[in-house]
Amino acid sequence: MRKMIVLGHRGYSAKYPENTLIAFREAIKAGADGIELDVWQTLDGRVLVHHDANFMRTTGISKNVKNTSSEVIKKYSFRGEKFIYLEDVYEHLPSNTFINVEIKDLDVVESAFRIVKEYDALHRTLFSSFNIYALKKLRNISSDARIGILFESRRIAILIPVLVPILKAEFVNAPIIAREILGLNVFRFLLKSYKLVGAKIALWTVNSKDSLIGIEDLCDVVITDDVSIWK
Repeated sequence: MRKMIVLGHRGYSAKYPENTLIAFREAIKAGADGIELDVWQTLDGRVLVHHDANFMRTTGISKNVKNTSSEVIKKYSFRGEKFIYLEDVYEHLPSNTFINVEIKDLDVVESAFRIVKEYDALHRTLFSSFNIYALKKLRNISSDARIGILFESRRIAILIPVLVPILKAEFVNAPIIAREILGLNVFRFLLKSYKLVGAKIALWTVNSKDSLIGIEDLCDVVITDDVSIWK
């Protein structure tokens, strides 16, 4: 199997609390080239690393991230780990760490971009999103931002060869589950169509090497919960 970039999905989330500093550090220690994380903007404008729109799953508290201030969030924890902000990631991880920042909605686009630029990390950061409007907003802000189009629906999967040149996207972040849903031949056809318009392929969430059989030649990045299987 050829060498691919390996990113820890929300860090080393198979063993550590997702989207926390320990999960990110342990992913790098285990051999990952980088990490994937998610960001929302808090009530007071901070860029919080958190997957869900609400804190219920991680804290048991039913409050939306966007309606909660950082003063309140500092009282919360997830399995004993404090929540962190995007600047913490760039402060505490090695300077060669590749970081895939998933933009969760429109409100966080400008703040997330500003932080990455302040840390002079645009060259090693990929901004991805399911929200095409967020990606358009980011592209309008910067011609240098590296963009990845995330998709789940068949409708967007079909539109991607059109969207890649419009957004000047470098990556398509495709779900490995689509292989099971569509079948190997159709999935391979889609990935090849993305390659033909100049996109690289990042596959998520890939937790078995066997799932890449038949498409390994098309995959540039694997995003995985368990980075140890890719050593």
